[in-house]
Amino acid sequence: MLTFESNAVQGTSGIVEKLVGLPFQKIKHQVATLDAQPSSEQGGILVMVTGALLVDEEERPMNYTQVFQLQPDGQGSYFVFNDVFKLIYG
Repeated sequence: MLTFESNAVQGTSGIVEKLVGLPFQKIKHQVATLDAQPSSEQGGILVMVTGALLVDEEERPMNYTQVFQLQPDGQGSYFVFNDVFKLIYG
């Protein structure tokens, strides 16, 4: 599940549709902080990121926070189980 600006989208196709439909052509992430900790006995990881986005040719970055949970896929890799993204206004 992805929650982007308070709108929840579930399933791979819905998430891809949401991300492709955003009105941006180019995005650059500037990560300010990144914290992670174990989230389950099965090997999950909870990650929190704060930073700024530079969108298209905009010169003023937009601050954001993102929290996501990674779960092991059983094949030595991880997949995003939950993802919450929020722009910080003000």
